[in-house]
Amino acid sequence: MGDRAALEGWKPKFTEWVEAAQPFMAEGKPKKAFAIYPWFSGEGDPFSRLAKPASETRFGLVTTGGYSIEGEHEPFSPFPSFDDTPPRIHTVPMDVDRSKLRIDHAGYDHRFAEEDINCNLPLDRLGEMEAAGEIGSIAPETQVVMGLQPNVVPLIESLIPELVARFKSDSVEAALLVPS
Repeated sequence: MGDRAALEGWKPKFTEWVEAAQPFMAEGKPKKAFAIYPWFSGEGDPFSRLAKPASETRFGLVTTGGYSIEGEHEPFSPFPSFDDTPPRIHTVPMDVDRSKLRIDHAGYDHRFAEEDINCNLPLDRLGEMEAAGEIGSIAPETQVVMGLQPNVVPLIESLIPELVARFKSDSVEAALLVPS
């Protein structure tokens, strides 16, 4: 069974979960809702070894931290989406004014990210690694999405292909994924 078949088998489980989870969400009990979530599992290993040393590789960064740039991006919705709408992607330049970054994501404690943004948006650390020659280069723009996307269908069918296309157009050879 391939990932498409696995996705088709997962869809009815997700529909059942939405019905069961929405009352918990309405009561402000997301932990109870996600305790019964039907996790999707595809086939194969999603990771592969680099074809060359990291010091010669161009990296792209993706975070699910839900960041927006004040005055430039429409804020992400802080709540989960249960429908088939593909998630939006915000592009954040590596040289963004850090004071303009806003976290829209309501699903994690912002305390550590507000203390040091590099814990889930490692712009400074990656810049340092590039300058030190530890990585070949980093794409000039970070791809930011909103976590809390329980419906994997639009992730697999829309979001991932869009991220791959963006990275290919910027000659990215390896993606760094930073969940929040």
